This record gives sequence, structure tokens and C-alpha cells, in this order.
Amino acid sequence: MRTRWREVSSPTLARLGGAAACLAGVSYGAWGYLDNPDTPEILLGTVVPVLRLTTPALFLGGLVGLYSRLKGGGSPLLARAGLLVGLLGTVLGVVRGVDRWATPPYLVFHHWLPLQLAGLTMVGVATLLTEDAPPLLGALVLASVTLGWVSVLTDVAFPGVLVAMRPVHVAFAALFCMSAIVWGWALFRRPRSLTRPPT
Repeated sequence: MRTRWREVSSPTLARLGGAAACLAGVSYGAWGYLDNPDTPEILLGTVVPVLRLTTPALFLGGLVGLYSRLKGGGSPLLARAGLLVGLLGTVLGVVRGVDRWATPPYLVFHHWLPLQLAGLTMVGVATLLTEDAPPLLGALVLASVTLGWVSVLTDVAFPGVLVAMRPVHVAFAALFCMSAIVWGWALFRRPRSLTRPPT
């Protein structure tokens, strides 16, 4: 059963989150394209390290914007859990991106993207459970997350890989980047929620 909105979310924060999600898709795509041995050394030493830091942070920005769009509606516990998991993923991504500190030994699961995808999955489901939130937005987020999961689970570098298939990984990573831009744009264009009185 879909829950009614009880307050208006922050349209400015939602817009910023939508812009961050669009930039996250671009940043992740550029990182994947440039992070290979054929890239000139100057780009590997300057641009790629920046992308390692900006990509997780931008995905968190998109998640925060999506969460702000849901404030007061849906499943608050699920949305908050998604935000917390996404935040953890961002912290791990930034720690790895700085590349000055070794990943703490107690963090065996130190890949940031699956945590971000898990957070987006939870917040996407919360969107679908919210009355008057555009169902299309939740569907776009969940479709994007599905593409991301397929990309991660076919990546040979991921310890939990199900089937190591590089062409599938690359294709779905590209689709994931584009889908992040799509749902980010949808969030940017329609940041406001409808106001409904408490029942």
C-alpha cells in the first residue's frame, strides 16, 4: 500500500541531487573509459584519481536528492537505511580513491559500488511505496540499479562475481551510466512533491 506525502520535500536539494546523479553517470563512464593501460600517463596520473573521488561522492549526492524527494512519505525506515548504506559506500569509495590509506583489514567487503547500488535499491523501492511521488522516478531508479547490478556481478575484479564476462560488464556499465543520467534528469526536472494533509 502506497503511503501519502505528509510534507513538502526540499525542491532545491532534490534538484541538486538530480544534477549530481547526472554528473555521477558521466563521471563513472569517464572513469571506466580512461582507467586502462592504453590511456596516456598524464591522464592516468591526473584525471583518473579525481574521478575516483568524485564518482562515489556524486552518487551519494544523487541518493541524498532522491531521499529528500521522499521526505515525509513512503517507508521512512527503508529510505533511511538506503541513505546510510549509500553513505558507507561513498566513504569506502573515497578512502580507496585517495589511495594514501590501505583499506582497513576489518572491512573485507571494501567495494563501494555494490553498497551504493544497495542504497539506491532501497530508496527506489521507497519511492514506489510513496503516493503522489511519480512512479516513473522509482521505476527509473530501480531499472538503473538493475543494470548496475548486472555490470558488477559480471566484473572479474569483483570478488562476488557470478559470471566473469567482460563484454557484458562493459555494456551494462555503459547502460548504467546512461540510466543514472536519465533518472537524475527526471529528479532535476520534477523536484517537488505534492502536499497532502495527514490522515
